[in-house]
Amino acid sequence: MLWFMLCIILFLMMLSAFFSGSETAFTAVSTARLRSKAKDGDEAAIRVLKILERKERMIGALLLGNNAVNILASALATVTFVGLFGEAGVLYATIVMTVLVLIFAEVLPKTYALHHSLTMPQKVSPIIYILIKILSPITEAVTAIVRHTLLLFGADISKVLKGSHLDLLRGVIDQH
Repeated sequence: MLWFMLCIILFLMMLSAFFSGSETAFTAVSTARLRSKAKDGDEAAIRVLKILERKERMIGALLLGNNAVNILASALATVTFVGLFGEAGVLYATIVMTVLVLIFAEVLPKTYALHHSLTMPQKVSPIIYILIKILSPITEAVTAIVRHTLLLFGADISKVLKGSHLDLLRGVIDQH
């Protein structure tokens, strides 16, 4: 039973690393380079650009997946460590999972993704595309809650988002 739990926790940590690395890769990718590849008919580049058109949905799906697997891995580790060490297992699980998540599910995959920010999104885009489709009802609900909560505090992000797109467009025009 112990080995089974450890294997599940390891698998969840790998999923977490995938989500973390994917998020960084998609946010760090050069859209100019992708557009160039897309013009040449590169299907993966076209798919990445399509995902990036709705970046908010992509980020929401990846964060949802990442948080779910991290919380589940931590809960399973806590149950396992409590079974092994009694009440002290809660502290041990917290320390072990913090170190494991930080190094292997956050820093390592994000560092890798930064150094492979053009190729990684293209490789993982089929999985991310499906994940976004599956999780979109949940992420849309979360986005609505976030927007409405921000409105309660006087922050209307819809105006900010529209303005940032205009600024980006102006910057591209100025470059040419």
